[in-house]
Amino acid sequence: MTVVVPVKDRRERMLRCLDALLALEYPNYDVLVLDNCSGDETAEACRERAAGASVPVRVEVLEGTVGHLRNRAADLSDSELLAFTDSDCMPAPGWLAAATWAFRDRPRLGMVQGKTLPEPGVELQGWHATIEVTEWSGLYESCNLIVRREALAGADGFDEQVGHFWEDTAAGMSLARDGWEAAFVPDALVHHDVTHPGFAWQLKRGQRYGNAAAVAKKYPEIRRELFWRRVFLRPRNAKLVAAVAGVALAPLDRRALLLTLPYAWYRAPKPGEPWSMKGAVQGTLFDLSIFVGLVRGSVRHRALVL
Repeated sequence: MTVVVPVKDRRERMLRCLDALLALEYPNYDVLVLDNCSGDETAEACRERAAGASVPVRVEVLEGTVGHLRNRAADLSDSELLAFTDSDCMPAPGWLAAATWAFRDRPRLGMVQGKTLPEPGVELQGWHATIEVTEWSGLYESCNLIVRREALAGADGFDEQVGHFWEDTAAGMSLARDGWEAAFVPDALVHHDVTHPGFAWQLKRGQRYGNAAAVAKKYPEIRRELFWRRVFLRPRNAKLVAAVAGVALAPLDRRALLLTLPYAWYRAPKPGEPWSMKGAVQGTLFDLSIFVGLVRGSVRHRALVL
């Protein structure tokens, strides 16, 4: 078993992740840190922290997208299983033991998705940033994904073009297309840190959803499995598209404003909540940032996703 962690310019967070990895309750594993040419001495700090550890730690400095780094793990390790997590995560001690049990007597099981929860003891305020996966999502979140190396090596793997966001979904789809099965194991637990990077950061992040179009073009079967009506990410996005269309058509016919009602009802401030209006405005702006990202992605990749 090899635990794989890509990282770039996250020295302190990577060290905290590494401490958690060195404390895993598993008899035989090693850690592979893939440093994407960090400028904060992340690689050097990891080597120093791992010196004298009972668990072998290998630090490789590579250049490229996060998808490229993760794919390289299949070449750099000869382990049967590759356990992927991220530098802002802290796997629970029993993570590997729970995940590997699922592979017993299932030779066609290529992927195991574990449960991911926000770091305990940290208050979630406002527009916080973290990841929570409590059931099978079909997105193959790489913060907690254990993959059979044979399966990854024989597939297209993680998308190496889109950068961060949806590159792991592409990996899952590529393995599924090759006939590999997937399973969700709730006992394979990883904690994801909680940060509060600000609303502007959230708007920028929302535009990364445009990467979904690239994945949909390469794996059109994702439309049936993940998208609402095969075009929209979720019903909420469809309501927003209708609202945008209603506003655009209103100068020609005021009745078009009726198209805005479903989304307006969805985002309507709740009575008695003083911050509800602010939340409704920010929520709308965030949804619009996703919409802009999806439109750009659809045009760029010539695959309509809204």
